Amino acid sequence: MYYIAPRNQRGNGGMIIWRHIKSLKNFKATDTVEYVVARNKKERERSLPIYVGVGGRLIKTQRYEITFLDQFFN
Repeated sequence: MYYIAPRNQRGNGGMIIWRHIKSLKNFKATDTVEYVVARNKKERERSLPIYVGVGGRLIKTQRYEITFLDQFFN
């Protein structure tokens, strides 16, 4: 099971709406939108890999969203 949210939702500091899906193949991604993907609930609060929507699929990038740095700068 995976939890997926658009990356721009996670950076706002507000409410994040996570989609709970069984596999990444079942998710229809919007082109050029960046997503963060967590494998379980505990992982949602950690640094997460960034995926990009290409042709309706998710493609993993080499980048990660690092959450603990945001706490120091905000």
